[in-house]
Amino acid sequence: MIRIACLLVVSAVFVSVARADELLASEAAALQAQGLGYGAPFIPPGESETFKMDCSNTSRYLVRRTRGIHLPRTAADQYNFVRKHGRLKRAGGFFGGVPEKAWWAKRLRPGDLLFWEHTYKPRSRPPVTHVMVFLGRDERGHLLMAGAQNSRGVGIYRLQPRVVYGGHGGFLGLFRKKGKLVAYGRLPESRG
Repeated sequence: MIRIACLLVVSAVFVSVARADELLASEAAALQAQGLGYGAPFIPPGESETFKMDCSNTSRYLVRRTRGIHLPRTAADQYNFVRKHGRLKRAGGFFGGVPEKAWWAKRLRPGDLLFWEHTYKPRSRPPVTHVMVFLGRDERGHLLMAGAQNSRGVGIYRLQPRVVYGGHGGFLGLFRKKGKLVAYGRLPESRG
């Protein structure tokens, strides 16, 4: 009898997680279908506040709608929020390289936040400047994420961990900081 009860509880947890993943994917797809450009104004259903749909507001919206968690406004503040309230995992070793896709595939779960540093000149510490929400794998096994990119707007994108996004600085083209994926964060349980 105890085994059956444990099995039912475990099954309920998996069903709950699967529904949350489906909800995240469907919310991301619905948001993409609206064709919002980067920084476009958007009033979420049931809200009065207008969101400027950059990367951090896109993640705020998706997490609020699917997990019931109210994230702070900027990518750096979301990074610090996860560090304080969730689980944050920095990527790369001593020399700061970005791991291969397989490393990410083993660790990421739908709903995890992905963080980049130096996609533009940071104004704060840590120098986190970009965030996206991990969605999972598509039917071909590609890792997918949702968010906003300046060049393509709000949408669903393939996660390519070693691709450089943006960058800044440098002297005569030397010593330029390149935007790179540096961490992922697992959010705390939903707050209802």
